[in-house]
Amino acid sequence: MLIYWLLLAFPALMALAYPVGAPRGSVRGGQIFALGLFVLFYTLIGAFRYETGGDWATYDDMFEDMRLDTLGYALTKTDPLYGALNWFSGQIGTGIYLVNGVCCLILVYGVVRVATSFREPWLAVLIAVPYLLIVVGFGYVRQGAAIGMMLLAIASMNRAKPIRTVIYLAVAVAFHSTAALTIPLFVFGMAPRNKVLATAAGLVGAAAFVFVLAPRLDTFELGYLEAEYDSGGAAARLVMSLLPSALIALRWRYFVAGAKVRPVWLMMALANFVAIVALAVSPSSTAVDRVALFFSVIQMAAFGEFRALAGVSDRMAQLVRLALIGVAIAVQSVWLIFGTHALFWVPYQSVFENL
Repeated sequence: MLIYWLLLAFPALMALAYPVGAPRGSVRGGQIFALGLFVLFYTLIGAFRYETGGDWATYDDMFEDMRLDTLGYALTKTDPLYGALNWFSGQIGTGIYLVNGVCCLILVYGVVRVATSFREPWLAVLIAVPYLLIVVGFGYVRQGAAIGMMLLAIASMNRAKPIRTVIYLAVAVAFHSTAALTIPLFVFGMAPRNKVLATAAGLVGAAAFVFVLAPRLDTFELGYLEAEYDSGGAAARLVMSLLPSALIALRWRYFVAGAKVRPVWLMMALANFVAIVALAVSPSSTAVDRVALFFSVIQMAAFGEFRALAGVSDRMAQLVRLALIGVAIAVQSVWLIFGTHALFWVPYQSVFENL
């Protein structure tokens, strides 16, 4: 469990050390180096974990199945890019560890790229640690990679790189087909400024639905809906996203995240309200819970822009930072100590322990 607390302590200490008067988007020098160390640390512990994470056995079985077959088989066995990554790792003999490492790298790099656009980058990284990085990144590997690509799409859209945004979204869908459900958010954000690229994004979404998501709907339905699988704590996790969503919706005019990407964050906030309603009527809380993971990144936006959203002065910033660090510590404590499925993550095990 210690390694998870070290992972949380890193951004917590950096959040306290980050200059209060630093303007938005001013991450430079030592801060970039520290972010790089965090990316490296997370990627390594994600890559070399062994039998750690809720879906470890499922993904390990998938890898063993695909590594002995053809690339064509791997592309159709699961989401195509994830299948290709498994097949390639099998051919060069790096096992499931390269697959996990690449997916963790994509996720954490996406988190860091988006975080650096906020006034409080380290707090944005901090709130991502307990659930997005530890639970999703180490448990739902391919969806974690898809969320990382979606975050890179947000970052590129914020930096006025719409073509790259569309490419990132296409890659996200190739890692996990349900990422297609996030594309309308980006179409909404692009439409006022670039109708051509908004149309292109829409076509990517339509193609993803027809060729990637639709063929797997039967599996999705059998796996989640008909079996009525239940995710313990799904309601609590949605509430965690609902509170930041409400804050952003109510204080919308104070939310400064770049004019081009602001509509996407607003749509994510609204999507979390829709998810709460869906949870109440869906026969499978797991289905709603898994889709809502894409929208849970709204927590990063709320933590990263807390000063503007809550009207906090520079004088009070450090005190509020401490309070938000306390919130992150509480979230991680509840999950690691009281979580129903925490036993799949605790204790953390490394492949080096089995050499």
